[in-house]
Amino acid sequence: MRIVCLLFLFCSPFLFADSIDERLKEAEDYLTVKPSESYRILQQIAHSDKLTEKQKIEWHLLQMRASLPLGKLENLISSVEAIFKYKNTNGFADHVTTVTSALGIWLRRNNYLRDAEISFKCSYENAKNDRLRLILNNSLALLARQANDLPRAKSLFEYSARLAKATKNTNMMAVISNNQGLIALDEGKIKEAEQRFRVALEYYQSINKRAGNVRAGTYLLFTFVIQKELTNYQRLYLPTYQQAEAFPNPALNALLEWVNAYFLFINNNELSEDMRNSLEERFLQVEDRREKALIIKHLAAPMGISLDLPPEPNNTARFEAPWFVEVKNCNFNPIAG
Repeated sequence: MRIVCLLFLFCSPFLFADSIDERLKEAEDYLTVKPSESYRILQQIAHSDKLTEKQKIEWHLLQMRASLPLGKLENLISSVEAIFKYKNTNGFADHVTTVTSALGIWLRRNNYLRDAEISFKCSYENAKNDRLRLILNNSLALLARQANDLPRAKSLFEYSARLAKATKNTNMMAVISNNQGLIALDEGKIKEAEQRFRVALEYYQSINKRAGNVRAGTYLLFTFVIQKELTNYQRLYLPTYQQAEAFPNPALNALLEWVNAYFLFINNNELSEDMRNSLEERFLQVEDRREKALIIKHLAAPMGISLDLPPEPNNTARFEAPWFVEVKNCNFNPIAG
């Protein structure tokens, strides 16, 4: 009996490590179909003191990937900062592109545009294959759009679209088509935007990517409702709403609520005071300034709701963190031995 107990005590750390590996693999498997479940699993093992260094790095990498589609940007940057503690390890060097790419997205979303470009360029330098370089081209195009350089954004998207098609990368074909739809909206080309979002939704559906279904579906509903294509709207709304309910992204869900409120308005031409108040609160949850401008122009104004567009952000601000100098230098080499 004592021998069995000793064997159990000796083996249990290894058994525990195997269990953590299994949970991390489970979290990774859910990233595409249900990132909220990935996030839930990660939080369950977040405070374990049994994680190895390799597992801690993997945990933070997965939290970055799960946090992005859920709009949990503070979790994303906290994991980026935490993972830089391992910058002198092989485990970190193997994932430089993932880390600096996620950092670039956070910097772009927070209007540190010059530093976002630095981070994306570092990612590009360390990218090991065309798939990663394609993702980064798309990120650079989004950065150009945010900097109001639409010609460069369109050129980068067109190049990325050709590369995605040539490599049969369905996910990126969907992402790029969706982003081209956003450019069309910026330019007021509603019919073109509708076609781009239709294509994006078809691609996302073909790979069962729910986050993409909700995003492309919401934008497509937006184009339907402002064009008064009500039959198309009614066919698409319920499946999009149901997936959005299982996909808690406050900013995207807020946009969907605004879109549906306008649909209800043009059908009965009235809004309760409670609904108006709710919409004003939800407007604050929309993060993208361009989306806010679209809401004001196409939805709020026709409903008689007065909203203020926030001022243009200060895109000249610079990001400061002790570890960011490592990104600027972009010299991440695995430790020998």
